[in-house]
Amino acid sequence: MNQSVSLSFTIVTHNSQDRIKSTVLSIIEAVDGMYPYKIFVVDNESTDQTIDVIRGISNSQIEIIQSKNQGFGSGHNTVLSKLQSMYHFIVNPDIQIKDSQSLKIMIDYMNKNSNVGLLSPLILNDDGSIQHLFRNIPSVLDAAIRFAGKNVLRKRQDKFINLESGYNQILPIENASGSFMLVRTDIFKKVKGFDERYFMYYEDTDLTRRINEISTAMFVPTASVVHGWERANGRNIKYILIMLKSLYKYMNKWGWKFW
Repeated sequence: MNQSVSLSFTIVTHNSQDRIKSTVLSIIEAVDGMYPYKIFVVDNESTDQTIDVIRGISNSQIEIIQSKNQGFGSGHNTVLSKLQSMYHFIVNPDIQIKDSQSLKIMIDYMNKNSNVGLLSPLILNDDGSIQHLFRNIPSVLDAAIRFAGKNVLRKRQDKFINLESGYNQILPIENASGSFMLVRTDIFKKVKGFDERYFMYYEDTDLTRRINEISTAMFVPTASVVHGWERANGRNIKYILIMLKSLYKYMNKWGWKFW
């Protein structure tokens, strides 16, 4: 075990009983025996059996925190004062770390690049296809056309997700996905975690920008994780309204960019 590198993980759950066990076990299997680690599971007022499922996993490195549901970023910030690691992972409850090799690639990259404060790996669907989450800073237009379908302003959409890069090059990233991030713990603390004004959506974009102001965020596709992605906002007016509210807050904070 490499005692010089310590890791922490936070998973924010809300009614995640069907997927949380496999996510936690994938972390344990990838890291156990390699580095000292701690897994924080912050539950945002689940009404299902999420807490019971987590309690059923026998591992002393798991800490459950039951929190009032004030959003994704707020949930992750709950652990800020508890973090004593070198590197911290922000993990969705529908993520699978493929294997210890992917984890090692991420850690080795951070060890060799002290200027990097955030690493975003290649994020895959369950079938191995790529989720195109190597994104640029969004405009209002970029936000709007995500609802219009893949064939609307196709070149613009391809540019926003940097499709021409091939998703096979290590490159700086402006807008990393909050479904899975590796951050340098001291940098995460320095920026005071997520901006809690966002309940959900755009808090990851905001965090990437703030980290880029004091260090560098990088897309590192030589490492990968699997994300069981569901676009709830595309099916439910509730989530569409939450996204629009977050977009408004984001643009007010960073300046309105329409095109």
